[in-house]
Amino acid sequence: MRILITLSQFLLGGTETYSVTVAEQLERLGHPTLIHAPTATGLGRELVASRGLRLAAGDLSAALDELGGADAVLAQDSAAAYELAGHVDGARQVFVVHGLAGFEHPPAALRPAPRVVVLNDRIGARIAALASSPELVRLRQPIDIERYRPRGASRRRARRVLAFSNYLEADRLRLLEGACADLGLELTRVGAQKGPEVDTQQAIADADVVVGYGRSVLEAMAMGRAAYVWDRGGGDGWVTPESYSALEADGFSGGATEPVVDADRLRADLAAYRPELGTLGFDLVRTHHSATKHAEALVDLLRRADVPSSGGGAPDALALLVRAETRATRHAAGLEFEAKSLRKQLDALQEATDAAQREAATAREAEAAERTRRIGAENLIDTALSSRSWRLTEPLRRLGSWVRALRP
Repeated sequence: MRILITLSQFLLGGTETYSVTVAEQLERLGHPTLIHAPTATGLGRELVASRGLRLAAGDLSAALDELGGADAVLAQDSAAAYELAGHVDGARQVFVVHGLAGFEHPPAALRPAPRVVVLNDRIGARIAALASSPELVRLRQPIDIERYRPRGASRRRARRVLAFSNYLEADRLRLLEGACADLGLELTRVGAQKGPEVDTQQAIADADVVVGYGRSVLEAMAMGRAAYVWDRGGGDGWVTPESYSALEADGFSGGATEPVVDADRLRADLAAYRPELGTLGFDLVRTHHSATKHAEALVDLLRRADVPSSGGGAPDALALLVRAETRATRHAAGLEFEAKSLRKQLDALQEATDAAQREAATAREAEAAERTRRIGAENLIDTALSSRSWRLTEPLRRLGSWVRALRP
């Protein structure tokens, strides 16, 4: 099968990592595979190139020409799913859902509707509630356990914590920094806000504990590192054989359990680090998250998938609407990010202003104290000069001056 994998844009995140993981496995099975996205960043292109894969950014028809036509489509973007149904005859479709944004919802207007792959129960419950009631297939997040594997034994005592996230915001970061400082742990970071990296394996290998969300947790486990679920959406703590099922069902998003991870619990949990957590995590990933088995399941699904009907001009119109919504959503997200950045700068300027005002107030207080001291000293001098003893001893002071002047 010639397989086209589509997504709305190719950046450097979980959906992109999933795409290259699956594409690499599909090609190992002998299926020519091409990834397509309307736009791609330099880091996204670098990620694809590092795996020896192909990425076509831009026009969809050009991507199809490069692939030589598509027998099957693994869609992750509803706009592309509609467009393909309207213009590519005979291409079977399976849709993979990663999130809750509108463009990540399956194409409800296609008939027959494509089967929908969900990678955790949390997303599955959302998609099952859609009015279109698509047929769901539950698979687990795939990890390439040949690429992500232990690079040495875990330390008996933790020394370094890696915050592996694109979303960890300032307030939560301060909590983590405080907990690490209290325990004498070095904190390092990987992610969009710190600076994204195509190859994160060395950063994971250098850490003893990885704090993160979603795929980052599984990649840490695959490399034999203790994984702690905690991010912008909350936290669930250590991944252990006992907690794994609930945390995996939630997609390691931090919302699987009710207790809140506050500063005290975060500090206590990190202090309870055990080196065997890394070994147990590796065993869990090897057992449940093999990318090879995931790709085999996808091939079976694609072979049995239906070919969606174009339904006249409706898919083209729907594709336009989805693309417009996607642009609006991303524009709003960009404005929100810009507003947060400006607020952060404003807060920093306000702190600097407050510090300068405190320094100025301290300087004024010191100046006033010096003025008071000087006035006091001048008053003492005036008092001394106008005293009776000063007047009576004036002839002696003159005689002393005359004697000093006679000395050679």
